[in-house]
Amino acid sequence: MDTDTARERLLDLQRDLQSTIDDLTARLESGSTPDAAEGGQDTGDLGAHEQQAAENEGLLDGARRRLDSVEDALKRLDAGTYGISIVSGEPIPEERLEVYPDAATLVTEKL
Repeated sequence: MDTDTARERLLDLQRDLQSTIDDLTARLESGSTPDAAEGGQDTGDLGAHEQQAAENEGLLDGARRRLDSVEDALKRLDAGTYGISIVSGEPIPEERLEVYPDAATLVTEKL
């Protein structure tokens, strides 16, 4: 993948992830867990809201980690090392970058 295409894909992914992070953060900050004083809510309702908040926190954590990965990939692009494994220094296959544009390693490598 040429660098212009890679940059465009990474920037699109960065925007999408930031939008997701903003949305999830707003949901969590809005107090999606209702106050029992509002009435009409039982422990089942509260449990469901707590579960939803926990799921949103997990999604938020995942989106933040992926955003970090995308930003690292943009730095590698600027440094001229995009598409090269940070573990082995071997080229990352084009097919992997097509599917996972922020890939930092080969499929067989672990950080």
